[in-house]
Amino acid sequence: MTEAQAGATELGLHLDADTIRSALAYERGMLPILAFKVAAVSNAFLMVLIAGNRASCRPGGYLEPTPTGDCAGVWASWSAQLVPLNFLLALVIVTVWFTSASEGWSIPRCSRPIYPLLSLLAASATVARPATRYTEAIKLSQRVSLLGLPLRTFAGNAASDFGKRRALRRDLRTHLNRVDAAFIQAADQLAGNRAAAALRLAELSALTANNIAAGRFTAVLPTEALPEVDSIEPDRLDGRRLATACLCAAVIVILVFSALSPLGVPVELLVPLAMVMFLILVYTLLAFRFGLSEATRLTRSIGGFFSASPPV
Repeated sequence: MTEAQAGATELGLHLDADTIRSALAYERGMLPILAFKVAAVSNAFLMVLIAGNRASCRPGGYLEPTPTGDCAGVWASWSAQLVPLNFLLALVIVTVWFTSASEGWSIPRCSRPIYPLLSLLAASATVARPATRYTEAIKLSQRVSLLGLPLRTFAGNAASDFGKRRALRRDLRTHLNRVDAAFIQAADQLAGNRAAAALRLAELSALTANNIAAGRFTAVLPTEALPEVDSIEPDRLDGRRLATACLCAAVIVILVFSALSPLGVPVELLVPLAMVMFLILVYTLLAFRFGLSEATRLTRSIGGFFSASPPV
């Protein structure tokens, strides 16, 4: 914060330091919430393994009893591991907590992009000085390339915090993609006039940090500072939607049936069940994201592709 404020003063830019410091204040209560989530997930996973072990301890199962060994007591030994597991988890959670706090990740999640923006502002002030080597401009360009991920994550977090409404999520993603494009356009000018480009990057960084700290999430940059929206062809947009839904459905199916296969379920039943589950998941994911009519249209396009006759 100190370096960014000094850089803004040097370049004559306005940086709302009080609002930014308030936005970067640590959130209380994050450690117990994090501990509860991690402990609940890990214990639930272990209980599923224990239940699966008990179910597979039968003739023809994955852990079939033998004349010299009984698998019925294995689940009890696994249950006894819950206490040391929770103690180990507590140590890991506390370590992760202190590490994340030292790196600034214990602040409200919608304020996290402010840190890379302040770092970008300080670096831009360095490059804007007359006697700066071109290698500093290269480092500044690399910092701009790393800004896209925090902005995209910020869009998802803001949409989730404000109710997970589809229209808001779409508007936030579109706006912040244009914000990222504005930074990239300014960084592309570093190879020609690095002083002017660095000044422009500093202006964008200060303005973006001020607006995020003030909670203006859908107006991170004014319209006049944003590039034009690149239109996406309908075919390519449909392809992206289908590919995302198919990939997510395939991952879920693989995970579910990888957990079921050791329990002795016949392969003849798993394969057709996996195909049906995959199709249902694809349609469900599309309907949840884009609505029933759009999901129906997209899934029909898959059927039309496979049923279309080859060209003569």
